[in-house]
Amino acid sequence: MSNSVRPEKILYVIAAIALVLGAMKMASGVLVPGLLALFIAIVCTEPMHWMIERGIPRWLAILIVVILLLAISSLMPFVIGGSFVQFTEQLPVYQERLDGLVVQSSDWLREYGYTTENLRTIFDPSALLGWVQVILTALGGILSRYFLIMLLVIFILVDVPRSLNDGDDTAGQVMRTVQHYFAIKTFTSLLTGSVVAVWLMVMDVQYPLLWGFVAFLFNFIPNIGSVLAAVPAVLLSLLFDGFTSSLIVMAGYVIINFSISNGLEPRIMGQQLGIRFVWIFVSLVVWGWILGPVGMLLAVPLTMTLRILVENHPDTRWIADILVPESNKVSTEGN
Repeated sequence: MSNSVRPEKILYVIAAIALVLGAMKMASGVLVPGLLALFIAIVCTEPMHWMIERGIPRWLAILIVVILLLAISSLMPFVIGGSFVQFTEQLPVYQERLDGLVVQSSDWLREYGYTTENLRTIFDPSALLGWVQVILTALGGILSRYFLIMLLVIFILVDVPRSLNDGDDTAGQVMRTVQHYFAIKTFTSLLTGSVVAVWLMVMDVQYPLLWGFVAFLFNFIPNIGSVLAAVPAVLLSLLFDGFTSSLIVMAGYVIINFSISNGLEPRIMGQQLGIRFVWIFVSLVVWGWILGPVGMLLAVPLTMTLRILVENHPDTRWIADILVPESNKVSTEGN
């Protein structure tokens, strides 16, 4: 171990990180809209500067970008608003059906020495439905603060220079990495959500547009997002159409997500995320704890930004070596 990475130095870094993360959790109410605005603005800088380079005044380019963002965001309540309200109102009905399903399964479980209480310990329907409601409520809270987020986006776009996008410094690397990630991830997530909604319509599952939208959002959460997004639709299919139908719905989710997330997405994204799988999982837990459900959606770009920051400083480059897989190190050294 080199002198620059002494054990006491690692302890100091861990203590500093713990203090910063604790402060961020306490300030999550301010951080969430701020981070969302920052990432939205980073994504929007490229089309804004593209319009400016073609002679459109800066103020008009910003206005066009903001109008497009508002138009796109206004479609979300229009498409899923009614489904969300209906789903929330029907939660007691779903709870009752789930309880009935657990009771029906108890006779079969007794043959294997289990009781209804054992099943509820492993599979708690009320907790599962409560989790779904928490996620949807958190998303609704973000939409309620969308005008504040848009105001922050405008302030950022007014001041961001074109040189920031083209520079080879740390800020330029962060900008290009985040833009590349969100551009491809938005396309694949939109494709996933659209195909899921059509599939659920074919299978006659309740609220297909709502679950398609959930699939679109949760596709931003690597590895486990697609699994979590499938839970509500599979549960509803199990409650109203039976076990066989729920298996078919689940199989459709598996095929859709495997084809897009494991087939199409790596082909067009090129280089992988540049972070070890274990650290991606840890980032989901940590950012989810700090920022709530939105933290899980932003976990990957936040961690990639952190990786670039520590990679470009000699004293913290050893942290980047821990985060980056060996394959990425080899390709980087080769270039």
